[in-house]
Amino acid sequence: MYAVSQAFQDAVRADERRVVGRVTIDYTDPFLDQSINVSANEQARISWPAQTADGVEAVPYKWAALDGTWVLDGTWRLAPDTPEDANQYQMGWWGGTLAGAGGAFSAPYPALTVMFDPRPVHSLKVTGDNARGEYPVDFTVRLYDSNNTVVHTETVAGNAAVAWSKPLPSPILNVAKMTLEVQRWSHPGRQVKITEFYSSIQETYEDERIIELSLLEEREADQGSLPVGNISANEISIRLDNSDRRFDPGNTASPLYGLIKANRRVRAWLGVQLPDQTIEWVPLGVFWAVDWEVSDSSSESTARVVARDRLELLRQSTYESAQVSQNVSLYALAESVLQDAGLKSADYILDPALQQFVVPYAWFDSMSHRDALRVIAEAALGQVYCDREGRVRVTVGQTYQPTTQRLFLEGAPFPAEVPAVYEAYGISPDDYFSLSTPSRQGQLANEIIVDTQPLRTAAMSEVYRSNEPIVVPVGQTVNIVAHYNIPPVINASARLEGATDTDILTADYYGWGAEIVLYNAGTTDEQVTLIIEGQPLQVQNKERAVAKDDASIRDNGRLRFEFPANHLVQSLPVAQQIASGLLSSYKDPRRDIRLEWRGNPALELGDLITVPESPDKTRRGYFVVVRQELTWAGALSAVVEGRRVTSL
Repeated sequence: MYAVSQAFQDAVRADERRVVGRVTIDYTDPFLDQSINVSANEQARISWPAQTADGVEAVPYKWAALDGTWVLDGTWRLAPDTPEDANQYQMGWWGGTLAGAGGAFSAPYPALTVMFDPRPVHSLKVTGDNARGEYPVDFTVRLYDSNNTVVHTETVAGNAAVAWSKPLPSPILNVAKMTLEVQRWSHPGRQVKITEFYSSIQETYEDERIIELSLLEEREADQGSLPVGNISANEISIRLDNSDRRFDPGNTASPLYGLIKANRRVRAWLGVQLPDQTIEWVPLGVFWAVDWEVSDSSSESTARVVARDRLELLRQSTYESAQVSQNVSLYALAESVLQDAGLKSADYILDPALQQFVVPYAWFDSMSHRDALRVIAEAALGQVYCDREGRVRVTVGQTYQPTTQRLFLEGAPFPAEVPAVYEAYGISPDDYFSLSTPSRQGQLANEIIVDTQPLRTAAMSEVYRSNEPIVVPVGQTVNIVAHYNIPPVINASARLEGATDTDILTADYYGWGAEIVLYNAGTTDEQVTLIIEGQPLQVQNKERAVAKDDASIRDNGRLRFEFPANHLVQSLPVAQQIASGLLSSYKDPRRDIRLEWRGNPALELGDLITVPESPDKTRRGYFVVVRQELTWAGALSAVVEGRRVTSL
């Protein structure tokens, strides 16, 4: 359960409660909006101009530089010099020349340029370096339209603030480029340091601005079979008030004109009013827009956005840099997939249990990052989903230990001391509207078959040959993407036939193929044949693990489930562990639960709930939440689906 105060739990369980909604949408994001391009006419050795358009204005540390300011007092740090470090630490654009006497620069002045799709500009912003306390004193901001004509010039002299901003009297329309030129800096002998320049647009909607909010989150997608390797993107649908016509695509005066697009980041919260009239908020997740719809009727004008979590983005990106790894854990594989997708360590949580699954030879064909995670989760009988903080979670499973605890039942005036129960969130009959117990017959299996996919090294052989001669023009490079005939391949090596002046400039080898760059240093065009030799890894000596339950077969008939072929399952003990685990979970008919009730925003996927299910309400069933729908339209309701754990 999401960590909330006891006052929140008391307020959300009260007979009379007030639940409110909040939505924040970032309409500009340089990492998703490919139209944003940042450049500078000069740079220091370490400089990150793109960060001036990311909406982050604070620098976390004083970055060291050889300008006479750096002292060994423990308050300075080395600047982030890799893209990975820059993803975690803000630095911004640093210029290459030092200011002269009085902080003055000489022409040509340090300048920053940001280009983007045409949009209206309502305000201007220039932010210096807060950690160092440095800022531009005299500078000029120019706005250009799509024809590269100056439509507005803002000249500032004598600025004394690290963060300068100015709202414009009226929006400047059709702006496609903006430039910053710095004539004077706050400190002589130092270079320009700009943290933020591009005016990112973020809007927050609350109360009556939100017509309806609906969240669907799930860990298991019902596919009519056993939920093996489940992965599902959570989805949120939000209807917003459009009476001011700001979402109309043809409203050129709207601050959102030209920005109602896919991949806008959407964050949502539900809050509960506490007795002191304050609101305690619970996040619903981080999402990215996939569809917008603006409707206008006689009764109301609304805009609807449908957004999905990060797993939808991972479905759209490609994982193609995977090499063959030996004796690697599923934990390390999952981490490499997520990092290749550009995620930072704070963006994901991996179950430590993944470390116990070690694969002799691991590789991935060219596929989406999401599919690669699915293959990993399948091999570990795990799940992949996003939590309320927007982090990707890869889990193996959960165990619930009996404990004596204070069990909070919905609607009960006081918590009850219940001995020898599972720690769970209790829901009483007074607080649900309907309860059903679907049997899930499609998820019943009493004979499980898992085949291993052991990979063995074959002899060195030709694994690729170009179909036709490759023409390499004189003095030019040619990029070749070669797919092996029998992937995966290790110890690959490329060579050329028919080459005199053409050489292999670079060669990157992956499990599925190779990326080769050829260069012709001669005086005439040349035709060459590319050949790659290597050792294929082939599936040999398969073994079969079988787990069955005779009692279930006698009662329900033989219900066989064949585990899908997974190249990460290479040993018989691992296959047997998978077969036994599936059998124990799915050999008997289950009565899971589907509950329509008042809802609690703090309840999360994977939480344990308990619901009285006997006629006298004395026997409780315990269920792990695998799917949840939250609907808020001034008031909150919810539908929860749970997988049975046990009955006590």
